[in-house]
Amino acid sequence: MRKKNANVGPGKSNPAPAPVKSPAPKEPSTQEWIPIKDINNQLIYRKDSYIVAAIRVQPYNISLLSENEKVNKIKQLEEAFSVINYKNQILSIAKPVDLDNYILGLEVKKKNAESALIARLLTGYIQQAAHKATSGEALERHFYILIDQQLSKKPQVDEQALIQTATELANNLSRANLISHVCNDFELRELQFIFSSPNQAAYERAPLDNTSLPPIFMSSSEDIA
Repeated sequence: MRKKNANVGPGKSNPAPAPVKSPAPKEPSTQEWIPIKDINNQLIYRKDSYIVAAIRVQPYNISLLSENEKVNKIKQLEEAFSVINYKNQILSIAKPVDLDNYILGLEVKKKNAESALIARLLTGYIQQAAHKATSGEALERHFYILIDQQLSKKPQVDEQALIQTATELANNLSRANLISHVCNDFELRELQFIFSSPNQAAYERAPLDNTSLPPIFMSSSEDIA
């Protein structure tokens, strides 16, 4: 005689199966978060099918000029920027200054000092320089103009057009005595490195390849970078 299931009968039901746990969603890797696809041929390639060119602009101390020279300088810059009929972004970014060689030079002078007074003065200079280096007070400011272009079905044409546009702007600024040039691949990586690792940028060189690119130059349809 077959034994009846004790859980089956009036008022009784089979137990509900245990819920199956769905696997936890996989966290995106660091590389997946980065919107930069590549840096090559003086261009930054973004994952949203945009390319970016950067123009490095050397600073100019206008306070050293007379009032007339200031007016003329401003007019020259206005003329250079008046021909711009495309989106652009001006980027000002600070880079810590590497004071190691300066401090090392002071150490050598202190070692060869001819008197205790000179040695004490040099000790003070060394301590002051070391404090500025470790506190991040010693900074140099870099200036860039960024221009972007969406890639079409003819990417090579777009790449050439963007480089030509950036070159023309750099030449116009240089004619206005604001020395400028289109950044090469290393300078683009250096810009990325300064942006993502400002402290390390004082004593480390930018990476020589694109294995580590920080998440900048990502924009909506309204912005450039």
